[in-house]
Amino acid sequence: MVFVPVPGTKVFFSIWETRVKDFTAFAATHPKLDGTNWNRALYHDVTPATPGPDYPVVNASWNDAKAFCAWLTETERKAGKIPAGASYRLPTDAEWSRAVGIGDRETNGTPRDKNAKIEGVFPWGTQYPPPAGAGNFADLTAREYFTNWPCIEGYRDGFVTAAPVGSFKPNELGLYDLAGNAAEWVEDSYDGVSKRRELRGGSWVNTGPKSLWSSDRMSVAPERFSVVTGFRCALSASP
Repeated sequence: MVFVPVPGTKVFFSIWETRVKDFTAFAATHPKLDGTNWNRALYHDVTPATPGPDYPVVNASWNDAKAFCAWLTETERKAGKIPAGASYRLPTDAEWSRAVGIGDRETNGTPRDKNAKIEGVFPWGTQYPPPAGAGNFADLTAREYFTNWPCIEGYRDGFVTAAPVGSFKPNELGLYDLAGNAAEWVEDSYDGVSKRRELRGGSWVNTGPKSLWSSDRMSVAPERFSVVTGFRCALSASP
């Protein structure tokens, strides 16, 4: 994974979502994951969702993502790749907002308070339908494959399901797939009280526009997983 700094935070973000090949060694040592079939994820038990090592890992729960970050931290500390005080973790909701470019526009409060409050703003700007190359969403390619599938009219990304990470244009920080591909777990409780967590960024099944807004959040139980749920790691220099 490659990490870049995110202004307004004290962390570095992976430029892309955690890949199948990143997850492989971890999963070999953690047989009791919430998610199943992460290495052969199938949409409706038929169509491969992530058919290669450079695709984002999906079928990962929030619990699985947290366990991966803890494992990677321990592994790389032992190997001397990161110092003792550094650690990998999920980004916080506020950090993710900074990464996508709306952090200075959101008010204080829980993710639930901030959900979808900035309307019509996407990682690529305000244009909708998205411009060519904006990301991997429910598009004409998927409609032609699945037949009568809801899609973004006039938009074609060339992938039926997920796409290899880095296939589309990054944002100004060099971060890929902040909209589409895999929906990304973040650290926070959705409402600040319950165990429910949140997903951000939408996925390859989303048509938008609201589900692709940079401010949109989805409330999900931490043990849930699906063929669209993945995650991105953050690297913190302090415990």
